Amino acid sequence: MIDLTEEQTNLLDSARSFARKTTPDLEGAGDMVARARNLFAAYARAGYHALLIEKQAGGRGLDYLSTGLIYETLSHEMPGTLHGPLTAVHCAEMIGNASRNSLHEQILSSIAKEGLCTGFCLTEASAGSDISAIATLVHKNGTGFTLNGTKSIVINHAIADTFIVFATSSPEKGRAGINAFLVDATLPGVHRGKPLGVERLRGSVMGSVTFEDVRIPGECLLGEEGSAYLLFMETLDKGRPLVASSCVGEASRALDLIVDHVKSRSQFGKTLSSFQGVSFELAELSTRLAASRLLYQDALMRIDQGLPFTMESSMAKLFACETLCTIAGFGIEILGHRSITEPDEILRIFYDAQLLKSIDGTANVQKMVIASQL
Repeated sequence: MIDLTEEQTNLLDSARSFARKTTPDLEGAGDMVARARNLFAAYARAGYHALLIEKQAGGRGLDYLSTGLIYETLSHEMPGTLHGPLTAVHCAEMIGNASRNSLHEQILSSIAKEGLCTGFCLTEASAGSDISAIATLVHKNGTGFTLNGTKSIVINHAIADTFIVFATSSPEKGRAGINAFLVDATLPGVHRGKPLGVERLRGSVMGSVTFEDVRIPGECLLGEEGSAYLLFMETLDKGRPLVASSCVGEASRALDLIVDHVKSRSQFGKTLSSFQGVSFELAELSTRLAASRLLYQDALMRIDQGLPFTMESSMAKLFACETLCTIAGFGIEILGHRSITEPDEILRIFYDAQLLKSIDGTANVQKMVIASQL
């Protein structure tokens, strides 16, 4: 494991303190939209949505490794609550990676300084892993553009102030015809569907967003025309180990809960932890967790050091997510009926793991990336 610097130690102590103060407020919030809005605002006030944004734009200006360590800590203390901030990170990264104009700089600054909430509009009914299948259309309209289409699953959809929307100007060009735009969520023609009813995801709100003849200025285009696919891939490569760090945090929390349970519950006159079938499984899961942590830290350090990181990022996301799913699944099994008949955190983590599976690409997508780099 890495040796933490004094600054990193202080950052993680602050993250734990923040989480312990924020969790009671989160539990007391109203419906899922209110919870998501309150949670994002709390994260934004503390700057946890803008850790990577440069200081001159109002962000924290941290390195990737420190950011990952913080997200692991927050996910351990508040599992299932990082989707909103991670979405903001992805959006800010994509804006930062584009050739920026004054509007882009303004939006980036508003994210960092004002807690502007962003949504990432990519997934469609027929376009998920296959980004070239995007059907949302964009047409030039004088000096601006007009958008038409529907995005089926958008994290932050009900609370976002601004969306990054992917659309194609020329479907026949495939990836080369894809563009990305900053779209004000209050513009005429932007319609948000009802939030998806996933109550167990306590920190997220998701749903569809439809764009009907939405007129946007030309300056809303991110990068050059036709460059959105490359910008997206760069954003994914840097985002995957951050998602992996969140998986590690949640997996660590789940394993803690399982260990506490098996040490306290007795069957046949012995604690569950004394049965070899249980203890050996825990030993293997602990090893997988440690390996997951090393993988995401290695990928983030490579980004910081300017080394190739595409393969390592996908390895980290693949292994950490599968480890989280395995640990959460074992938790459901070992806690038995309690995990589904009582308000249990293991079940909440299990549901969250299913969402994390698809963020930044499914397991098969990660394997495709890794294989392409061999």
